[in-house]
Amino acid sequence: MSKKYKPLESDSPSMASEPACTYNNQVSRHTSVNKTTAKEQVMSSTVSVDEYFDELISLVHKDYANL
Repeated sequence: MSKKYKPLESDSPSMASEPACTYNNQVSRHTSVNKTTAKEQVMSSTVSVDEYFDELISLVHKDYANL
């Protein structure tokens, strides 16, 4: 039970390539307002490393003072 395949009748050679649509897209390099706003929100709610550890050390001192 072997299958029989017809030979391909094509004059052009087979080629592999990326789809043409990937070359036609235009990439926008502009920063959107929402991304800038999100970054500003994150930066406004962050603290420096020094501020964080100063707060942490003061809490540790308070805990040991209560012992």
